[in-house]
Amino acid sequence: MADDKDRAPAVTRAFTVLDALAQRGPSVLADIIETTGINKSTVFYILRTLTNLEVVDYDERTRTYRLGPALLELGAAASSQFGELSLARRYLSELLEKLQATIVIYRRVSAEEISLLDKLERPNRVRITLQPGERIPIQGGSFGRAFLAYESPESLEVILRHGLQAFTPKSLTDVEAFRKELGLVRERGWTVDHEGYALGISTVAAPVFDAEGRVTLVVAAVGFSNLIDDETAAEYGAELRRVCDRIGEVSVQSRRLSS
Repeated sequence: MADDKDRAPAVTRAFTVLDALAQRGPSVLADIIETTGINKSTVFYILRTLTNLEVVDYDERTRTYRLGPALLELGAAASSQFGELSLARRYLSELLEKLQATIVIYRRVSAEEISLLDKLERPNRVRITLQPGERIPIQGGSFGRAFLAYESPESLEVILRHGLQAFTPKSLTDVEAFRKELGLVRERGWTVDHEGYALGISTVAAPVFDAEGRVTLVVAAVGFSNLIDDETAAEYGAELRRVCDRIGEVSVQSRRLSS
């Protein structure tokens, strides 16, 4: 993270306003002020400037602000330039044909949260209601375990200091059992969760590594629990491990060639 001296306060406040709109959805001025903690006149001028740039859209009828169309263009450009994601989609599109599941890609956004980066779906498969950019707790299902298995012991202790959250009656909440599960993830390179994050849903996840062995992305297959037993999970895990290794290898090679 940049030092305070490297930040432009006006830009920081503008992004604070945008983040509030991303989290709240369409909002009136008073709600944005309350969420951001920025004074009224500053928020008003930020919104007016962003509206003129079409980064924010203002609805005169409801007097609400929301994220604007210019962000769609910027987001599309960023997505096309995010080489690892494009690479992942290419390989995962082929894998999608083999699995009776939806494929999702997550990235780490904070110590305790991960964000949906992309999803690949087909008819008659599990539909993912989350949209790219939405966040879930890192303790959630197999997705987070694939990140946490490679966390430093010190950082893991901080995350587990208050125990584990129960998302469903089948969630793994015993800390020692959770640690053993993380060890199993490191041993086989993938992890499975049966209804621990959502009832009726099983997920199998594997990490993508960079040249230093750090997890950059987690890819998961999401399907109905009655279609993913332990044997099927092992097959999915092996396929995901193979594809994630390939994504990591090609990504590292591409970076070396471009440097």
